[in-house]
Amino acid sequence: MYELVHQYAPDSPAGRTAVAIIASLIGVPALVLGLIGITGNAVANGFLFLLASLALLAVAWCMTLGVVRQANAAPDATPLTNPQTEDVTQTPVETLRQRYAEGKLSDEEFQRRLDQLLETEEAGRTVNETERVFE
Repeated sequence: MYELVHQYAPDSPAGRTAVAIIASLIGVPALVLGLIGITGNAVANGFLFLLASLALLAVAWCMTLGVVRQANAAPDATPLTNPQTEDVTQTPVETLRQRYAEGKLSDEEFQRRLDQLLETEEAGRTVNETERVFE
């Protein structure tokens, strides 16, 4: 039954959780009505409600089990702080040095990029100094 339910279930955990909640919200009152119907005069209707409620509660159980399995199989969540926002405060030279220290760049690549960065910084300074002179 688990495979059958998950064949038609949404792929996302949020969708599976919503289906489980809705099935539970319908299944529990149907179970109560089925139990009341069996003890009362409407035995046939009570059995129908009981069968429907058991089917809905089985679907809710399978959905819940699927969400738990999906959560257990998922890799660890990313931290709440975004590491990219922490790097924004670093200058390009510091970022380059960090990448070199981590071994992501060779000696030649590091030197070439460092020279390129320093040239662009010097060009930026001369433009800014020229603008200040005109002001």
